[in-house]
Amino acid sequence: MSKTGYILLGVIGFCFLYFILWLIFKEKMPLHEYAFEIANNYDAYAAKAVILIPLLIFVLIFFTFMKPTATKRFLRLQSSLPTSKIHSVAKGLAEIEGTLIMKEPLTSPVDHEVCIGYYYTIENISKDSDGRLSYTTTHRETQCNAFRITDDTGMIEVEPEGIELVLLGETNVSSTNSKRYTETLLKNGQKILLVGYVDSKNGVPFIRKDEHYKVLGITSASGINVWNKYQPLLRSFIFTCSIILLIIIYILTQ
Repeated sequence: MSKTGYILLGVIGFCFLYFILWLIFKEKMPLHEYAFEIANNYDAYAAKAVILIPLLIFVLIFFTFMKPTATKRFLRLQSSLPTSKIHSVAKGLAEIEGTLIMKEPLTSPVDHEVCIGYYYTIENISKDSDGRLSYTTTHRETQCNAFRITDDTGMIEVEPEGIELVLLGETNVSSTNSKRYTETLLKNGQKILLVGYVDSKNGVPFIRKDEHYKVLGITSASGINVWNKYQPLLRSFIFTCSIILLIIIYILTQ
């Protein structure tokens, strides 16, 4: 569950506990006058709650959706940046598309595959009374060695500190009765798209994490094309749903 979810549950739990204590102690509780007013005008406040609760949920979803993350920054930047050729790439934030070349191999933690880097998660598995499974992430880890990218014009090295693997599908999954282990791999020869900062060392260009935008992201070249194709539809759908919800709330308040 996200931090926002825990905060929301905490607020609901606090309100419920206060209500139980108020039923027992009445005027001895702080804010007794307000609680008494609500109890005597329950129908009026319930009608307001029917309107305010969906509005509150909408606001929480909106801010959760708009909250900046490394993945969102990467997706926003790659959609606006032109793809540069390695031979002519200029210093600064850039987007490169090419093929991964391994320098020093890593061994993945799940299937022990040779790779350039990996994103690894451990999840606890729990089962409810109906037999449905749920998963809670207890560990996340990204490891990546330095690597190179090549296209039809040249080759450039990448310093992977702070790299994010974006919209890459799970490569290997393993599970026991109580835990699930998942890894997403970067492999030699993989076709990718990368956004990062082009810098130079002793006159030799390389790519590192951009300190201003806090982004060094890598994704599948084919997968990002699908994302860019359908992202406007998703954005339009969310915008339309938001307008409809606001109209409904407006009507209910009249």
